[in-house]
Amino acid sequence: MIEREHGIDSGGAFQWFAQRISGAVLLLTLLGHFWVLHFFPPNHGEITYQTVMLRLNHPLWRTFDLLFLVFGLYHGMNGLTLLIHDYVRQKGIRLAMMGLLWVAMVFFLLIGMMTILGLSGGRA
Repeated sequence: MIEREHGIDSGGAFQWFAQRISGAVLLLTLLGHFWVLHFFPPNHGEITYQTVMLRLNHPLWRTFDLLFLVFGLYHGMNGLTLLIHDYVRQKGIRLAMMGLLWVAMVFFLLIGMMTILGLSGGRA
């Protein structure tokens, strides 16, 4: 009997589809980021700490940056999860790698959220 824990037979169609959707959202947010910050920056092309803080004071931009963070972390974690499940055959090693991946993802999510939400937004 064929083992269904690895590869395409593992029922990973949702993860495959979610990887494509998160990649598309990342592409759109990356293009938005470049459009606003690099092609049409405020103050005649000069990007300073003060202009970034003023932009981050707006709730829409904080939401935009949080979406960028969440989709980026999800996309990376989903990709690594698929690789681990496809190529790591030993269950103990696979469990340890997945545990480390979750710890890293939560750590980076918390650090990113604390950075985006904790900035003073131009009151420096």
